[in-house]
Amino acid sequence: MKKLAIVAMLVLLAAPAVAMAAGSAEAPAAPAASAAPAGGFYFFPPGRPGTAFGITIGLGLIIIGAGKGIATIGSHATDAIARQPEAGGRIFTTMIISAALIEGVTLFAIVVALLTMILGA
Repeated sequence: MKKLAIVAMLVLLAAPAVAMAAGSAEAPAAPAASAAPAGGFYFFPPGRPGTAFGITIGLGLIIIGAGKGIATIGSHATDAIARQPEAGGRIFTTMIISAALIEGVTLFAIVVALLTMILGA
């Protein structure tokens, strides 16, 4: 599990560098109606590579935080059901609602971060 987390963080850290290298490569002249800004990759405008790097790190932290939160909820719910089996139904329902709320907030945060990266705000 720890190795998987390390690999995921390395991928998240390497993604902006690879994208910037791809965007800085000399390419043939694009037509005037191109959606990409001149001189840079679409997601990484020439003057703001730090923003994309920060958003990439933020996305990784969002996913790690959501996974940790849902794992903690599951762990504590299992412990509670083991202590009081007769309350298992209510505990399970509360656990599912809490996990769904965490997933909703996580999805919202990811959408906001990706829109910030794409729109360059």
